[in-house]
Parts: sequence; structure tokens; C-alpha cells
Amino acid sequence: MKDNESGASHRLEVQAFLMLERVAGSKEFLVSVLLQADGQFIGKTSLGTAAEGQEILLSLRWDKPKQRFVASSQAAGSVPVLSFIPFSSPGVCRLPFSPDSRWRRASC
Repeated sequence: MKDNESGASHRLEVQAFLMLERVAGSKEFLVSVLLQADGQFIGKTSLGTAAEGQEILLSLRWDKPKQRFVASSQAAGSVPVLSFIPFSSPGVCRLPFSPDSRWRRASC
């Protein structure tokens, strides 16, 4: 990606965090993915629940044409749960969240 002011290339660092939160009074966990780009949180999405000891397959990919991350989870024998986190490059002021969202970037 190019920095418009200096013409320099900028490599965007994106990190994904898997979150498991135990459901109160149950043996299930809420499964979520939290994304961070260049140190700023850009989104969180839920991927459903998983039972204690259940094996699930998680994936995260970039959908370049639609400018979004696609997160999915799938337990054996079930259909995948898909979730999407829109994202635009820094310097492009197209917010993937509502203006009052806590995920809103202060620079826009």
C-alpha cells in the first residue's frame, strides 16, 4: 500500500485474536475473533458457540474484492458459521462501523 503524501510503501500489520468466553452455568464457550490493524482494533465478530472438549476448525481470510475479512468456524459434521469484518486501508476514510461505534477510528 502506498502512502499518498510521501510515496513510500507501508506494510499493514494485521493481527487476529481468538477469544473463548465461557457461557455462565454451562460447558459451552462463545467463540469470537478480534482484529487489530497497525495497533488499532478494527472489529470483532462472533462465530457461535463450542462445547467444552469439542474440536472446531477456525479460519480467517482476506476477501480483496469486497474489502473485508471473512472469519469462519466449523465443528465436525456441521455447516460452517461465516462472519464478515469490513475494512478499508488507513488514509481512506470509509468506516466499517457506525459513527457511534466504539470501534470507530478517531482519525476520520
